[in-house]
Amino acid sequence: MIRREAEAVARKQRFLLIRYALILATGALAFLELGQDVSPLPTAVLLLVAIASNLVLSTAPPFSFFDARTQAPVLVGDTAMIAFALLLTRASQESFLFFFFVLIMAAKIENFLLLGVAGALIGVASFLVADTGGGMISPSLMRIPFLFATAIFFGYVVLPERTGEMVPLIRQASAAAQSRNAA
Repeated sequence: MIRREAEAVARKQRFLLIRYALILATGALAFLELGQDVSPLPTAVLLLVAIASNLVLSTAPPFSFFDARTQAPVLVGDTAMIAFALLLTRASQESFLFFFFVLIMAAKIENFLLLGVAGALIGVASFLVADTGGGMISPSLMRIPFLFATAIFFGYVVLPERTGEMVPLIRQASAAAQSRNAA
């Protein structure tokens, strides 16, 4: 029982940390892609609400944290937060296309490591098809960590629900290293 509780607490902490990374990546993308004629205030308020919601989520008990009653509003809210941030920046249709492609991929791929790599590759593809008026140091470059964080976050939430249990990325990497050493 104590081990199970420790695992639930650790999983909750990882979730909150990954969600902070998603909020940070979304905020960086939103602020970098804001036009000169757009006020940053709505974006700042959106990010402050997301951070406050993460603080509130940190008080939830670990065993009920991943219940559908808790996770469904978080997933819907985070999807809406990202879509709203993209709308505030007047993102192109391709930004929404890549974002929703990552969401579909997170729902389908059952390997967390593959999901992270695919999310980063989709970010690279998004950057390559974007109009990089500022050269290689362009706000479009922020799409890579943004789409990576999106894939990791939504994959972390969805994967255990489909497979029954998720082996964290660290365990996958250490198991792969042990199998290489044994061979």
